[in-house]
Parts: sequence; C-alpha cells; structure tokens
Amino acid sequence: MLSSVNTLDKYQIVREIARSNDIVWEAVDPELGRRVAIKELNLPDGVTEAQRQERINRFLREAKAAGRLSHPNIVTIHEVGEATGRHYIVMEYLEGENLRERLQRQGAIPLKEAVDITLQVLAALEHAHRMGVVHRDIKPENIHLLPDGLVKLTDFGIARIVFEPNITIDGQIFGTPSYMSPEQIEGGDIDHRTDIFSVGVVLYEMLTGRKPFTGESIVTITYNIMHKEPTPPPGVPYGIERVLMRAMAKRADDRYNATKEMAEDLKRAMEPGALVFHSSPPVATPAPPPVVSSSSLPPLLNPVPNPAPVGGQTSAGSLSLPKPPPPLPKPRAPLLSPRESEAMKQVLLVLFLALLIVLIAYGINVAYERYVQLQRMEMLSTQMSDGVKLAQAGNYREALARFTNVYQHATDPAVRATAARNAAVCLVHIGDEALTFGRPDLATLYYQQALEYDPESFAARNRLDTVRRQYSGAVPSTPPLVPAPVLRRNGAPAPFEAPPRPSGNEPLAMELYLKGLEAYRSGNRLAAVDYWQRAVEAAPGSDTAKLAQESIQRMTAR
Repeated sequence: MLSSVNTLDKYQIVREIARSNDIVWEAVDPELGRRVAIKELNLPDGVTEAQRQERINRFLREAKAAGRLSHPNIVTIHEVGEATGRHYIVMEYLEGENLRERLQRQGAIPLKEAVDITLQVLAALEHAHRMGVVHRDIKPENIHLLPDGLVKLTDFGIARIVFEPNITIDGQIFGTPSYMSPEQIEGGDIDHRTDIFSVGVVLYEMLTGRKPFTGESIVTITYNIMHKEPTPPPGVPYGIERVLMRAMAKRADDRYNATKEMAEDLKRAMEPGALVFHSSPPVATPAPPPVVSSSSLPPLLNPVPNPAPVGGQTSAGSLSLPKPPPPLPKPRAPLLSPRESEAMKQVLLVLFLALLIVLIAYGINVAYERYVQLQRMEMLSTQMSDGVKLAQAGNYREALARFTNVYQHATDPAVRATAARNAAVCLVHIGDEALTFGRPDLATLYYQQALEYDPESFAARNRLDTVRRQYSGAVPSTPPLVPAPVLRRNGAPAPFEAPPRPSGNEPLAMELYLKGLEAYRSGNRLAAVDYWQRAVEAAPGSDTAKLAQESIQRMTAR
C-alpha cells in the first residue's frame, strides 16, 4: 500500500539520503520501531518495456546477491518488495560516512587504520567469494565506515553470481574506470581476482591520498591501467608495498589467488620486526692496516765506514754516489696557433648552436604532435562518455553514432576494442526494437553487424539464432529493399547511393539517418542532407525525424 508521498508500503519516509541511478531514503519500520535505509529503483522517463524490465532485473539481482550473504562486514538486507509499481530494498541503516567522504575530508589515512579497513573489506569479500558472489565494483563509495570502527561493504548492484548466467548484455559499458581490473576493461572473463585488484587500488589511495592510475580522461585512465605500472607509494613499508604491487598485477594469475592470502601478507607486514623499508647491501668498510713491528721491517743497508780511498778506488763495502737524473724533455710546440685555436672555438660554437636549434625544433614538433594527440584523445573520450550516457538512458541509436566514431578514429587497440563492444551492444538493442516493429529481416542485419564489431558477442549470436529459428519463413534469403546501415570498421567513406523513397515508418527513417551520418563523415555533405531530408519524410514527427532535422540545421548554420 502507498498512502502518501511520505510512505513507501508500510515504511514511513524520513528524508532522502542520496540519489544517483536509484534513490536512498532514511525510513522507519513502524511495526518494529526500527530505523532502516530503503533503496528505491529510479526509472527515467521514456524507457521502453524491455529497458524497464532489464533495470528491474538488475535491481533485484543486487538484492539477491547481497541477500544471500550474512557477514558482519556486509550490509544486511531486511526485505525486498514492490508497492504500486515502486520496487525497493530495505537494508540496515548505517551511521558514519563512506570512505570517499573520509578521503575528501582528511586526505591520506594513517597506515594502521588503512590496513585495518582493508582487512575488514577482505573478510567481507572472502565470505562473498565463498558464496559464489563477485562484487565487481569495489571503490571508496561502497565502503562504509561506522563510528565504532566497523566497516560495511555495500552496493552489490553489478555483482555477479558465479553459478548463474548474466541477465544483461551491456554490463561492460558501466562501472568506475579508476578501480577496474584490466580484464574488466577488456570485457574478458571475470572472477574473484578482479575484486582483489580493486582492493589494491583502494588501499593505495588510502595510503597516498591519490589513485594509482590517473589521467585527464577515461581513455587515458584505462590505458594506464592496461599498460602502466603504478609508482611505488613513498614512505610505505616494503612489506605493504609488495602486497600492493602483487594485488594490482596486470595478469590475474600474478595476483593473490584468494583474499585470505592477501590478508595474511598484510598482517605479516604489520608485525613488529618486519622489514620496514627497502633493503640495501651492507656498506663495505676497509680493513685497518696491519700493525707492523720493527722486527718485520726489511734490514737497512748497514753503512760501512768509508775508508780512505786507495788509488782513487772505493773499497768493496763502501756506498757509491747516485747518478744525476736525466735532463727533462723540451716542451712540445702547440698543435694549433692562437689564431687557429680561436677559429676552432668559433666553429664549435656555431655547431653547438645549430644542434641546439635542431633539438629545439624537434622538441616543439614533438610537443605539438603530442598536443594534437591529446586533443584527439580528449575528443574521443568525450564521445565515449557521451555514448555511455546515451546508452544508459536507452538512446542506443545516438550512442551507436558516438561509439562508431571513436572506433574509426582511435589508434589505441584497447580503446578501439571497447568502442567496438559498445557499438555491438547498441546494435543488439536496435535489432530488438526492429523486432518490436515486426521486421525480423532488419533485426537479422543489425545482429550480423553487431557480430562484425564483436565476434564474441553471445547476445548477438543468440538472438540471431533465435530470429532465424522463429522467423525461418519471414526472413528473406536476400537483403530487403532498404539495407541496414553498414557501419564500416576501416573508416573508408561509403559511396553515395540514391536510397528508395520512404514508405513512412520509423525503422526506415533510422536507416536513412545513419546513412546520412556515414555520408557526412566521408565528406559528402550534399548526400548527408539528402538522406536526412528523406528520414524526415519517412517518419514525420518521430524522434528520428527530429534528430535528422536538427542535424540539417546544425550543418547549414556553419
């Protein structure tokens, strides 16, 4: 029952605590007099039924993942319910603050406290992994610090239950990049070791006050996670540094195999007498010279009294005078005269200045190329971020245009791979919409294009097989009259072909709009305007027609 805006089912709403994808309320259970937190599913306006069901399934998945866990360091789920179309999860109310708020208020956290927080998080994850749940979103916002020092792990919204299949096909375009493991960025197989990587990143940030992998854009951050090693944190004990570097290893096989192993190494590193800083070889000190006694010295020549010379000769035991030293050689004349030496100095100075100018010019050229590259990366990063936001809002057509543009212009393989996977996700959703319009032929082409971008897409392959089975008599053996848009992966311009006259439907308008985008990117603006005008005529008043009209106005205004 929902009696007023201040009531959700039987719970009395006190205030709103937070709002992002969902809304979190502070509430009271009147039957038990218990203070609780309620997380309510927040569905944006204009979502389709398929998108609505997908969000509900993900929301219920969080409740299922957290609800099967019972541990002192994991937030407790009291109830899952639905009232007049409002889905909600009731959980224990947590005092204190989350770790992100602590870091923003205080900066770096002392070593002992940071290790204690990490050990409690590892204890929670050990229980979750044992129960077959991988959290996949470990970050300071999901680590809550209670006033008594107890740590609670929260938000299992994108958790994966190991023994159950995924319920969505686009999980790879959501998440917090700074804390994601390399295999999570690549969209590869995920297991408990991805949580260990994220715990290492959080511990590094607690000890230093900054993230180990930074950058001005999502593209730079993900590139650094994939290819750069983090800088060893200054002033951190060597044992703790070893734990950090092993936890953040690029390959999952090089990390800890279990959270328990990482916790044991942290405890050993904090024991009294553990190696504090990097070991260095002992400094070798020279041995003192040996004490030499007078008896060990060689016997001196015993002087023999010089007897009077006999016939100008000395006797056998007498000392002869030393020979005079040879005369010193005359100094050589200089190779160069003073005038020649001065001229040589001038030549060397000119050569040095010429070399300096060449180096400065080279440096300016390198800096300019780097600037252009950074500008391009920033533009592609903005395109990728916009595509993610559009996909999250259910606008898969506009998101597809962003992802294909990133794919065509990005040079980094990891960025291209991410854009290709995201484009495949959008094409699968657009294919699903084509099915709702009764066009299995268009849906088949969209799924085939999704496989061109991501040959490993299970969703596209599964849907393609399903359409071929269910519509074996409805899908023509040859392409339909209006082909689906070919989003070329090599970036080559598509030749301009006069499209057929519109028949007055939304799918045709979308095809014409995408063809206009492709013609615009290839530099054929006249063809782009023609395609967009036909899109407006194909489905007047539709969202696609409005999008095509806006594109015409933007281009003609330039």
